Amino acid sequence: MIKRLLSMTTAVFMILTLAVGCSQDTGAVKNPTENIKEITLGDSWGFKDGFHAIFTPERISNYQPAYYLGNFYETLVNYQEGTIVPGLAESWRVSEDGRVYTFTLKKGVKFSDGADFNAAVVKKNLEMLPNLLGGHKGSFEQISAFFKESKVIDEHIVEVHLTSPYYGALQDFAKLVPMAMMSPNAFNEDGTLSDKLLTQSMGTGPYMSEGQSGGNIYTFVRNPNYWGEKPYVDKFNVKVIPDHEAKALALRNGEIDMIFGADKISYDGFKELSEDGKYGAKISDENVKTRFLGFNLEKEPFNDKQVRLAVSHAIDKQSICDNLFYGIETKADTFLSRSLPYCDIAIEPYEYNVEKAKQRLETSGWTDSDGDGIREKAGKKLEGEILYMTGSSADDDFVLTLASSLKEIGMDIKVTVLDMMAWYSETKDGSFTMVYKGTYGIPFDPYVTISNMNSDPLIDNILAQGFAHVKDGNSIIKGLKGLVDESEIQDQYDFILKEIHNNASFVPISYTKELVVFNAEKITDYRFNGQPLNVDIAGIELK
Repeated sequence: MIKRLLSMTTAVFMILTLAVGCSQDTGAVKNPTENIKEITLGDSWGFKDGFHAIFTPERISNYQPAYYLGNFYETLVNYQEGTIVPGLAESWRVSEDGRVYTFTLKKGVKFSDGADFNAAVVKKNLEMLPNLLGGHKGSFEQISAFFKESKVIDEHIVEVHLTSPYYGALQDFAKLVPMAMMSPNAFNEDGTLSDKLLTQSMGTGPYMSEGQSGGNIYTFVRNPNYWGEKPYVDKFNVKVIPDHEAKALALRNGEIDMIFGADKISYDGFKELSEDGKYGAKISDENVKTRFLGFNLEKEPFNDKQVRLAVSHAIDKQSICDNLFYGIETKADTFLSRSLPYCDIAIEPYEYNVEKAKQRLETSGWTDSDGDGIREKAGKKLEGEILYMTGSSADDDFVLTLASSLKEIGMDIKVTVLDMMAWYSETKDGSFTMVYKGTYGIPFDPYVTISNMNSDPLIDNILAQGFAHVKDGNSIIKGLKGLVDESEIQDQYDFILKEIHNNASFVPISYTKELVVFNAEKITDYRFNGQPLNVDIAGIELK
């Protein structure tokens, strides 16, 4: 009997020992989701247009998803603090004539769908690009317009040949839109984009799409094939919450963990959350874009330089920055920030001076003859309209403030907000008198902004209007692209930027920063990457 009890005790002990051993094993009996590090972001837009990097008005309903592409895709080179650094290419060289770029690629890199990354894939991506962009070729970069051919030298070396040298070529190669490298399986046999991209991301970045898990939630997980250092976050969700105040409330009640982007949260909301110890709040160091007013120089009354100069003097930029933007944005004295390449030039800013603005209008014959507060000339009212695009919570109050400032000097200005497609349509065909917009931002500035001042072909009518008064203006912009001597490039920038300033072609208002606010009880820090507009999940550090 005792022997039987001892045997039973021994057996029980062995079973318990095995059970404990199993529980200390590599997770065999654990819940596989137990230690998943997961966060949720609130955003105004989802990914209903898919996960490709070819953003044209025909393919997308909003540009905002582009700012997530860096989590799924990578480019041959990266842009960091004004410098080009390695990306999927570990090194490169440029021919003396500036027409051939030879890239040596990283080895052992795979796409999230398992396909190999190599020189043949780079060749395919580049050769498909011009047709995929169609009439928007060169809108975001010039490589597609200058592309001649690409040659596979060996499995990990590719040559890119251009029809002409282009001084901003390396900057172009760093742009996720449209230069992100996509899997060869992202293309159909005829070179069109595969429908797979509607639900899948097919890149080499740290994350990949898991598909839409709900009507307004998109889920992304680590790319098992990612070649680089694993980020802190294993999985992230993007919850679509269009209303900005609702996003802030969702952060407060724990429904989401982070809001990224100055156009996703009001400045009031950002300030309030940043003063609450439960939340972390960060502002990018770099100026990201320039807010500005553009004019239709072919339409009255803004075909009159004195009227444009009056507008320049009538807007209290410092007050707008201090009061509407809580000191986060800084006053813009130049059209492009002096911190950008080639843009640190000597220009005398137009001071805020209401009396000087009125004097300019008086000099040009605009007077208030009937005492209604609105000036007239030759029987016509001094009036206009500011068009702006829906999307940013700060824009409504900002544009109304501009209209109020112009009314003070006798201008009757109405404001009209349009969705993206209507805004593009109105501005492209010249159906505007004034437009509020921002420059393209890093890494597109200054190259794309300056390039699109060319009206042949017409890509951005607002920018093209600003340089239309210059004799042979298109030739000057086109000629700049092909320069290789740095001093000659700088001379052209000096001329262009001084010319648009002296002509008051645009009224720069402020330089924007990027914002992020997050649950500090869950997230320790967020680091902006070299392109601050991009949401960088790898820049998140968790507790």
